Amino acid sequence: MHLASITSQEENDKLEKYIKDFGFGHEHFWTSGTDLADEGNFFWMSTGRPITFTNWNAGEPNNFEYENGEQENCMELWNRDGKGLKWNDSPCSFETYFVCEVQQ
Repeated sequence: MHLASITSQEENDKLEKYIKDFGFGHEHFWTSGTDLADEGNFFWMSTGRPITFTNWNAGEPNNFEYENGEQENCMELWNRDGKGLKWNDSPCSFETYFVCEVQQ
């Protein structure tokens, strides 16, 4: 298993339903999305493929820089505004839940 890559609206919706059905719809979940290699160009770390389907929250990704200098280079699912699990860039050191998928 590896961190999930979300490649379609259908896959995104199924994943969101699964997470909500377990009562975790307001938590944060890591995916394999990152732009560590090239700022602003997100790809799926688990497959090495560029991200083509997106579901970013409004204003994201924004690469916010924290007081300690850390920037947001990893992608999470988060229900920030009560509009469902949308994508957000976040510091890779953030400790939270994660969602994995079976490698095929």
